[in-house]
Amino acid sequence: MKIHVSFLLSLIFVLIVSGCFRSSKNTAIEYGNNDFHDEQLYALYPQLLDLQEKLDEASAYYYLGDISTSLQLSSILLVDIIEMKTTSPAPYVCGHLDSLENLASVLQQRIIEEETESDWQNHVSSVLDSIASCHVVEEEIEVVMNWKTEHWMKYFQGKGRRYFTKWLTRVEVYREIIEPVLVSMDLPRDLIFLAVIESGLNLNARSNVNATGPWQFMAGTGRLFGLRINWWIDERKDIVASTYAAGNYLNHLHNLFGNWQLALAGYNSGEYRVARAISTQKTDDYWKLRLPNQTKWFVPKFMAALTIGRDPSAYGFEIPETKPFQFDVITIDKSTDLRIIAKSSESTLTGIKKLNPALKRWATPPGMVIELKVPYGTGNKVIEALSRIPAEERVSWLRHSIRKGETISVIARKYEISQSELKRINGIKNVHRIRIGQTLMIPTRDNGDKTTALSNPSYRKPPSKLPKKINIKKYKPPAGHTKMVYTVRKKDTLSEIAERFGVGLSKLRRWNNLRYKSMIHPGKNLVIYLPPGSGVEYGEGLSSDSGSVAEGKKKHVHIVLRGETLTSICRKYQTRMSDVLAWNRKMNKNRLFPGDRITLWLESN
Repeated sequence: MKIHVSFLLSLIFVLIVSGCFRSSKNTAIEYGNNDFHDEQLYALYPQLLDLQEKLDEASAYYYLGDISTSLQLSSILLVDIIEMKTTSPAPYVCGHLDSLENLASVLQQRIIEEETESDWQNHVSSVLDSIASCHVVEEEIEVVMNWKTEHWMKYFQGKGRRYFTKWLTRVEVYREIIEPVLVSMDLPRDLIFLAVIESGLNLNARSNVNATGPWQFMAGTGRLFGLRINWWIDERKDIVASTYAAGNYLNHLHNLFGNWQLALAGYNSGEYRVARAISTQKTDDYWKLRLPNQTKWFVPKFMAALTIGRDPSAYGFEIPETKPFQFDVITIDKSTDLRIIAKSSESTLTGIKKLNPALKRWATPPGMVIELKVPYGTGNKVIEALSRIPAEERVSWLRHSIRKGETISVIARKYEISQSELKRINGIKNVHRIRIGQTLMIPTRDNGDKTTALSNPSYRKPPSKLPKKINIKKYKPPAGHTKMVYTVRKKDTLSEIAERFGVGLSKLRRWNNLRYKSMIHPGKNLVIYLPPGSGVEYGEGLSSDSGSVAEGKKKHVHIVLRGETLTSICRKYQTRMSDVLAWNRKMNKNRLFPGDRITLWLESN
């Protein structure tokens, strides 16, 4: 009988439960040219379940943080899948095995990426001793004009002209805010163009990795440098706060690396990645370092923007007269409805939010001291208006977690608030879409009795705990391991090499400074540390590390005589053939001619 492949697995389960497989008849199921009997299918089903359980177990160890066990289990699983594929060519079995293999491969890829990231953090503890001293900040950043910089200049003057004109216009809008902050921190004014290429000086910019604001801070880095990021506020969007934080970060990077090219590269990709590149590649020349593509083009892009920005008219840019961003600043330490601020400053709610894009809600945050921006010339008027609000009319907030059976109307009655106000405050558009456990913010009257400590702005001060030095830890193999060199042959892959010598794939990458997507080519030498008792014999492509063999020995050159073979030469000097081949890697052991020169490392006595 014909059975559709998509229903086969569920059908087998039904047959097992009903006992149909115990029938005395040997009914065959036909798949193309292959016939599989029900007894065979009965035997395969438990094996598939076993493979699924192994995948679940490997995934569980991964999410519990035991990535080494997860990697080991997923490797065993892949071997089992390949073995079953060769013995079970039934279409439905192969389809299910392909699915399991894909899931296991994705899991392994995640583990390897996580191990690589962990290795980076362990490999670099702070930043190179040779670049740890403090450096004098230049008044201007020196522009390096090369083909990459010229490429970006042509782009800004060509296809990107419309966008770059808009960016230059924003420079004039925010220049009077950003440049005084940079100067007060002993930083070059030129760094305003870092914000230009990061975000186009768009205060609300957000990247695909959630870097936010004009200086494109990630949340973790922003908090490290004093920016407050929570349900109420995101100071990464505040032009003043984020500029102070960026200035502190740039000062830190410049102190670490000693020049602006490396500091800007560190700003883009992280100081640890740049420090690791300097350590492994033995150069601190930005233009020679192998860095991620985005970082390799980031500094030339900055230099192109800076070159044009210093004299836009010389490059054909006409910047329209623009009104600078002006405002008054008032300090608020209690939660205040923005509509009250707007009314007292004769502005609108939209206008106040435009001045303060860092505010995410309808009011200033409770328990926080906020430097609120109000329309220019209205600061004193707003302060006076707020001082007239009685304490009992001020608003404080509490959190309500929705329980089973509660509705918006029930919650509104409980806290004596209108349903429309409750929906507006919490951004609820459909009352039927609230869920159990969801948190609602409830406005309550402030009785003035609370004495909780207020959160003050801290972005003006640099963090107290920042790395002052970089100590690069040289890799030390475990005791007893033997350092070997393997020469890659045609059709070799990293996974095959790792499996052949019984070492982890992630370790093999780390030993040879290979990224996840790095390619290997025939003739490339790979370092392999073999554990004691590995049982791996010297063979084609594998040799002792020449440096360790030569230690404590003296170099000797043997001239091949007529009738000599490599075996007789090794016997004469009492040395192993594998070592001789390692010392003479271009030599063909099967073709020796009189007069050939063979290098030997012999005991000095």
